[in-house]
Amino acid sequence: MYLDYFPYESLRPYQDAMLDDVYGTVRGGEHAVLMIDAPTGSGKTSCISAALAAAPGKIAVAVRTVSQIDIYLDEIEKIWSKTRHKPTIAYMVGKQKICPLADEFSGESVYSGCARLREWTKRKMIARLAEVGGKFYDPSSERNAPPSVPGYRTFCPYYMMTREVFELQGKPHFRHSGQILDLVDDLRSGIRSPDRFMRECMDLCPYEVMSLSARGSEIVILNYSHLFSPEFQEIIFDWLEMDRESLTLFVDEAHNLGDAVRALNTRVLSPRMIDLAEKEVEKYQESMGQARLLESSLEASSRLRGVEVIKVLLPRLRKYIQSRQARVQEGEELLDADLFREFLYQGFDDVEEALSAATEVAVTVAELELAEGDRENLKGDIEPSLAHVLLFLGDVEMAERDLSYQRKISVTGTGDKKRAWLEVNNIDPAPLVRRVVDNVNATVMLSGTLSPLDAYELYLLAEKDRAKKMTLPNPFPPENRLLMVAKTATTQLEKRDEAANRREIADHIEAMIEEVAGNVAVFFTSYSMMSQYEATCKGSARKVGKLLYLEPRNAEDVPGILEDFFRAGKKGGAVLLGVSGGKLAEGIDYKGEALSGVAVVGLPLGFYNEIQREINQYYVRKYGQKNGMLIAYTLPAINRGLQGAGRVIRDASERGVILFCDRRFREGGRGGVSPFLPKWIRDELIVTDAKKSRSIIRARVAEWEDRGGRRS
Repeated sequence: MYLDYFPYESLRPYQDAMLDDVYGTVRGGEHAVLMIDAPTGSGKTSCISAALAAAPGKIAVAVRTVSQIDIYLDEIEKIWSKTRHKPTIAYMVGKQKICPLADEFSGESVYSGCARLREWTKRKMIARLAEVGGKFYDPSSERNAPPSVPGYRTFCPYYMMTREVFELQGKPHFRHSGQILDLVDDLRSGIRSPDRFMRECMDLCPYEVMSLSARGSEIVILNYSHLFSPEFQEIIFDWLEMDRESLTLFVDEAHNLGDAVRALNTRVLSPRMIDLAEKEVEKYQESMGQARLLESSLEASSRLRGVEVIKVLLPRLRKYIQSRQARVQEGEELLDADLFREFLYQGFDDVEEALSAATEVAVTVAELELAEGDRENLKGDIEPSLAHVLLFLGDVEMAERDLSYQRKISVTGTGDKKRAWLEVNNIDPAPLVRRVVDNVNATVMLSGTLSPLDAYELYLLAEKDRAKKMTLPNPFPPENRLLMVAKTATTQLEKRDEAANRREIADHIEAMIEEVAGNVAVFFTSYSMMSQYEATCKGSARKVGKLLYLEPRNAEDVPGILEDFFRAGKKGGAVLLGVSGGKLAEGIDYKGEALSGVAVVGLPLGFYNEIQREINQYYVRKYGQKNGMLIAYTLPAINRGLQGAGRVIRDASERGVILFCDRRFREGGRGGVSPFLPKWIRDELIVTDAKKSRSIIRARVAEWEDRGGRRS
């Protein structure tokens, strides 16, 4: 029926059930949803083979990061090697990651810069068509192609090579070039990693090649934003020619989907956007003054009214943000909506009428600003800044009626580097997720940390029993791992600063660093707590000859630190300090000797401020006290803890130690999270105090060494 191979024979019955459920869900269709909680190594990606056997049309795989693309490419390679069917696969990556000219766009996004150059390129090609005096112009046929100077581009040489222009009935028309069509045909005959794909594109636009390839492929790998962005769902479905009723959707790392969708549905207003909006209004007024717009006196009056409204609102918005920047400390706080609206709309008798008039102008400005083809922009920057401002104000008004919209002020930096902006967030991802899953053939959600499934079902789908749910056990040998949980240590506020509790936490950390051979990671609930225990970690690391690395605040520094840390694992070992939910605790594959032990210090709950309280209240109103608090506050903390712990033991041959250094991981009462942990973790947790944890680790490490080394 579908590809018959399994990474671990002991898990075969569970994998049989998983593949059967995937096949049945996809074959049955009817907008069914299957949620699978399957730990690392349980063969989640092999579900794609079952889906291929049952899918009535294209399969879309939604991933969070580019690194996940390779996992599915490997799976398709296995299918190619073991079956006669060779499914075609393509992937889409954001322009900012693959545009050859990305570094040249200063002061604007890659998307807006691309749109500008595309339009200039088309104009240049039309001019060349006239110069060559023919009915057809193919840029690739020219030996001496027109120059395009970096930093002073008047067209995009990569986009130019993907198009041909021809004259029909006296008008120029564009079509894909023979060069790009040949490459796409060639790509479908094999499987290319992103790096190899970029090399083979050579002088062609990689993004254009990707999109054309995706339209004709059986499997398309996309970023979450491609499918779940509220503004571009229609565009991507139409652009890639994906029929909803026959489309099967895979959501990888589905525990991240809710937060990703919330981020996609965030509207930001910054001073720079206000500056750009003012320039757009000036340009619009010039066009009005040149009388190029054919309109009635009533239409002209309405647009003049819209300009008047905008010229009042934009300076007020800038002044409001500046005042907040001066008064608010670094961080974020709720926007006082009444104060904001009173300040912004003072003197307006009818706010709705004023915004309507301003929006009419914004739409006209968009028509003047947008170049042909801009709807292919999938990041969210296609609207000119004035449109962004009006959309933001519209969302602020929406928050008056819809409690899922949250308004806040964010401030970062200090002194001259201090900057502020306003945000409107939709804190409930379920409506946007349902907008997709309720309209496709079937959806399969996969994750290694989708526990508890019932809570994720409510969070993502807002309906009990909307999905079929299944959980797989950990496939790796239990004798290769040691799971411990602190008996008394905790980072709860009322105990956090007690001397005995701090000593207990420090002793647990020291035992991990000193007794676990090789690399050890310690993930704390915050940077401040990491600093609090840095001296302890440094002392223990020095004692056993290990190097110490700290998670950097700047993401650009992460690769260098990880490279050094991985290298240390092959020598005497090192200690990595980071934050749960941070740059080093999620999404990084610490394979082989890269990591031998992880300590998750504290239950990584979010900062309990007025913003979090409002989120809690929303979910409590929606799902009741127990489920509401679990979804709003506890579930993200559980996920951060499990993600950090999951960095160790990425393969059946690996051995490692995991310590949950907070008693709440073993408790089930008020504040405890034990009932929500995966069953295999609950079954294997050893409750211990710091004094015993050292001897437990030492005994298990000695046992592993007796069996043939730390790692096989």
